[in-house]
Amino acid sequence: MEPELIKLFINLITSQTGLFIRLQDYGILAEKIKIRVKFLKLPNPQVYLKLLSNDSPQSREEWKQLIPLITTIESYFFRDQGQVNLLRTVVLPELIKLRQDTKSLTLWSAGCSTGEEPYTLSILLQQLIPDWGSWNLQILGTDVNEQALTKASQGLYTAWSFRLVDSALKNRYFMRQGENWKINSLTQSSVQFFNLNLVKDSYCYPNYTPIQDVDLIICRNVFVYFEKEYINQVISKFFNVLKPGGYLITGHAELQGTENIEKFQAKIYPESMIYQRPIDLFKEPLTIPPRLIIDVDNRWNNLLYSSRKYQEPYPKTSQGENHPSEIFNLPQKSLEEAKIYFKNKQYPAAIQKAEQFIQTPEYALKNRNFTIGEQEKNHHLKSKTKFDAYYLLAQSWANLGQYEQAISYCKKAIEIDSLSILPYYLLLHIAQEQEDLVGAKLLSKRIIYLLPSSIPAYLELASIYEREADHTRAAKMYSNALALLKSLPPTMGIEHLDGVTAQDLIVFLENKHLAIDR
Repeated sequence: MEPELIKLFINLITSQTGLFIRLQDYGILAEKIKIRVKFLKLPNPQVYLKLLSNDSPQSREEWKQLIPLITTIESYFFRDQGQVNLLRTVVLPELIKLRQDTKSLTLWSAGCSTGEEPYTLSILLQQLIPDWGSWNLQILGTDVNEQALTKASQGLYTAWSFRLVDSALKNRYFMRQGENWKINSLTQSSVQFFNLNLVKDSYCYPNYTPIQDVDLIICRNVFVYFEKEYINQVISKFFNVLKPGGYLITGHAELQGTENIEKFQAKIYPESMIYQRPIDLFKEPLTIPPRLIIDVDNRWNNLLYSSRKYQEPYPKTSQGENHPSEIFNLPQKSLEEAKIYFKNKQYPAAIQKAEQFIQTPEYALKNRNFTIGEQEKNHHLKSKTKFDAYYLLAQSWANLGQYEQAISYCKKAIEIDSLSILPYYLLLHIAQEQEDLVGAKLLSKRIIYLLPSSIPAYLELASIYEREADHTRAAKMYSNALALLKSLPPTMGIEHLDGVTAQDLIVFLENKHLAIDR
């Protein structure tokens, strides 16, 4: 398909859905368009473009067929344990307390995919409200993908949707149906699913009643696929339908740099940043709750032992007169400041300081008389700190949702230290966020090559094979992970899998319906 024509399709798709189509996905999109052209027996893609551009019943019906081909429906129950814990311990208890008089709550999962998220909300409310039956609880699940909504309404799920969900919880809220699990009627009846396009549609129920006075909107892993212009539009709409004091929760760092988010009051917790519509007319400043802020976004530094585990992130050297490390005092200060800014989630400031460190000229070397050994040590010192700067820049850009910049700095870090797995883990995280299965597969293999004991990499690779219906390879990867887990103490936590022990994963893997060699 000609580049000019594919760009016309992309512009139309973006204007209709807000979706950002990456350059590397142009070929895949062209193939999907050809599939629809052939199915409809149209003479050429130009006629199909004209069909999609029309505001007619036939056009609207065709959009329903095309959208499932270009959207991602990956979801599972209790996704992102950190945010789920924040909902369970902070957000929902606060809203329940505020609504005790009216006994009424409206929660909205915007971009609910196949329904795991709104059902998770229903389960959490049942756990938190003793007199659940006396409340007027509305849980909305909306998505632009009608095929996903059909599955959500059925409430029937495979074991993979539960991932690490506790078996007791699954048995309490679901009923076994063959190899699948069906949500119980009480939980299912509390959720209302309907089609809604966050970009094009007015925010209304199917009966055209406006959606308003919402207490909580959850819109996670949606904006990562959106053009910035449409993110701003949707955020403004969300602000208008939320009650004063209502909350918006998105995926990590999805809204960094978004202008309209400034209408909200941002609140920082260890698990996540969340956004609240101010109760007063004037927006309150950024607040930090009394709970300790921890460096949760630096989780990539806390992965399983890397090939750089013996290296300090900042070289420890004894300071003395004319020591080679003295020439780094000024730029090193910029790097230390960048690290502090990063830890406090001030990513733009961290980027500025890290770039200042990288751009500092090596002016001092020519003015000092170093021995050959000192010069070699000095070069090694600068290489290590430069790696740290590039890696910090990659993390900062990733947390701001600017993945292209993050990828670029990961590559620069790899050029300095090709044996470090840290940049590869970050690239894997980006590939996961972008649903780039091919990239995630290659990166998982690279990590395993560098670090054969990487349990998260084996699990990610197994997950990809399972989604591709390659059960033989999936079983092999799960078996490798299981063997590694059994070599660890049962209570040992698995890094990069928060709160999960070796024994938890062993039970999970042994209960999977795959032929894993024991």
